[in-house]
Amino acid sequence: MNEETGVMEAGKDATDGLRDFICSLLDIPHAKSILDIGCGSGKDLRWFGQLASEDTALVGIDSSEKAISAALSQASDDKRFRFLTSDASERLPFEDETFDIVYSRNFLECVSDKDGIVREVHRVLRPGGQVAFSHWDWESQLFDGVDKPLVRRIVQTFADWQQAWMTDCDGWMGRRLWRVFNRSGLFAGKIHAQVLTSTEFAEGHAGYEEAKDFGALVRRGMIRQDEYERFINDLRQLAEEGEYFYSITMFTYVGRKV
Repeated sequence: MNEETGVMEAGKDATDGLRDFICSLLDIPHAKSILDIGCGSGKDLRWFGQLASEDTALVGIDSSEKAISAALSQASDDKRFRFLTSDASERLPFEDETFDIVYSRNFLECVSDKDGIVREVHRVLRPGGQVAFSHWDWESQLFDGVDKPLVRRIVQTFADWQQAWMTDCDGWMGRRLWRVFNRSGLFAGKIHAQVLTSTEFAEGHAGYEEAKDFGALVRRGMIRQDEYERFINDLRQLAEEGEYFYSITMFTYVGRKV
């Protein structure tokens, strides 16, 4: 990622560049405790662990038992890590003023009471502690396809798709992070943006993987099979001609407890 432009070229290390950028905004080396809400398999938290001190408590919570099991197995040799299966959509299972940093990525979209989560983050942070919430803005996905109305409709349909495990769905969550945190009056912070781009329509590249995910819309009757096939074939043709382009924007709110 180019830190001046905030642009990352998509590939196997694209999200690594994003994590590096977020780490540069946080005081991880001096944090005594870090919480990751919606931690998944714990990759982001393990990334932070590389910069944290040997005494830092690194805690991840997720509602998925499968994800927590994976996180526990991958961090089993490092006693700093603690992973809990917990529904973080309401009250966080921690005492007041427990953490120096609270982090989350691609979680806030999926819960109904977003203001409540922000209040909970404020509660569990120590005075002066840092919060960092990142989210893809799903409707910011750009494919330079052939049929403009079709591309727009597929991207928007995907952004608005509330999956079974979600209690809410907001494909504009990235652009709304500032609204949610600033209206709380609980933090002093700012928004950062990183644009991930790709000119390769191939496995391991973001646009390719997202386009594959759009296939789920066909299975649920949200778009037609022939529309999806036309969309994919157009992208493949552009890639063969060296004209394919994809981008998506990640927004990150970073602030301190006031």
